[in-house]
Amino acid sequence: MMKNEIIINLKKFLKAYFTRTKILLSSNNVKNIKSNRIINEGFLYIAFNKSFLEEAIFSALSLKKNTKKKIAIFTDINDPRLNKIFDFIGIINPSHIRSKVDFMSKSPFKKTIFLDSDTFIKNNIDDIFEILNKFDVVACIDSARKRKYISDKILEYSQIPYGFAEINSGVLGFKSNKKVKYFLKMWQKKFFKYIKETSGWDQPSCRIALWNSNVKLHILPSEYNIRSKEIINKIKKTKKILGHEHMQDKILHMHYSRKVHKGNFKIKNLNELERILNKKKIKINY
Repeated sequence: MMKNEIIINLKKFLKAYFTRTKILLSSNNVKNIKSNRIINEGFLYIAFNKSFLEEAIFSALSLKKNTKKKIAIFTDINDPRLNKIFDFIGIINPSHIRSKVDFMSKSPFKKTIFLDSDTFIKNNIDDIFEILNKFDVVACIDSARKRKYISDKILEYSQIPYGFAEINSGVLGFKSNKKVKYFLKMWQKKFFKYIKETSGWDQPSCRIALWNSNVKLHILPSEYNIRSKEIINKIKKTKKILGHEHMQDKILHMHYSRKVHKGNFKIKNLNELERILNKKKIKINY
């Protein structure tokens, strides 16, 4: 091969290597992947329709202030702004509003942090990738632990203990391995199986899939998924459909008084102790 040809081919390779990768998706299948390499770690958005895409763009801009990791988006709109913000762009044809269950498994990363479009990142959250070195899936518990109205309709959901709460699927870390692929496939399958019973909500089927998979799950503290006051107020109003057990105290963990440390314990009965502890406790609202 002539020297000029080698130089030309090298330039073509470098241009392809450093060009932002595009993953072209059609329906639920990968139609074509133009990818030079699989990136180890990155963030993923799945947003379609104009308003959700606008949300995702603002979310990604807030994310870019707090990370240097790659960012991918799967969307149905070929917006010219995408190339300036995202490193991977997937053009998809979603069939329903919860299409994250269809496309999350198409992530171009070995370790992925999926973010809903309505997230705003205030600080660095790259430590989730470190946690994924030891765990398969990383998430936060949802404000709905175990919904009574779903339990009344779906037996395998109701049989899962209350303590295994729903996770919020809008902030979800996962890595690419057989266990996770099985979990994501089961999630999609259960979502469509119970789409009528859940009115198209994805978190009950996610709970079932996690319970029946062998993934190592880590639950993040709530500061990784801060919810709105409106959602908490809505939860309070829907107590009947969520069930009497929802967010009820399980364990009160505190001394009745600092005097215990000095060897003094003057409680006479359980009723007295419970009354004092109830006054001291914080209120669970999420």
